Amino acid sequence: MYQPTSLPDTKVPDIQLGFLDNDNVRSLSASALFAHGRTVVLGVPGAFTPVCTRKHIPDFLNQADMFDMQGCRQLVCIAPNDPYVLEAWARQVDPDRRIRFLSDGNLEFTRKLALERLNPDLFMGERSERYLMVIENGIIVRLRIEENILTYTCSQANEALDAANSLDIVMM
Repeated sequence: MYQPTSLPDTKVPDIQLGFLDNDNVRSLSASALFAHGRTVVLGVPGAFTPVCTRKHIPDFLNQADMFDMQGCRQLVCIAPNDPYVLEAWARQVDPDRRIRFLSDGNLEFTRKLALERLNPDLFMGERSERYLMVIENGIIVRLRIEENILTYTCSQANEALDAANSLDIVMM
């Protein structure tokens, strides 16, 4: 069972995340990306998976204007897939690019925050938990982790819209 104390601290780790830029894999520092303003991160177990594709991403896309109105600087989806797969998935589920899709294909970000999970029954191997993270100026102020990767309850868009400015780490 996840315990909030398993986080080394509440600062975003300085880990490289990947993305595709004109068919070239690029990387960027998570700590630099999240250093300024409010960012909402959708942690998903995998691109093209049913809950992610049919519920998680569409829920945030439907609320994207509300996030803008509340001063959210960016919506980011972090997935354990390679940048090529994420680019193909992003084109399908978010053609207007309201969400930035980043690869944690090596699971470094996931492991640093103790958010890894084995899913042998789904033939998925080690993946990320499904989670919602709100980051303010490089500090994690809200982290909601689903009980399992097939549920979508505590990591919904309304949870991020209601986020307080205090540390709030919960597993449902």
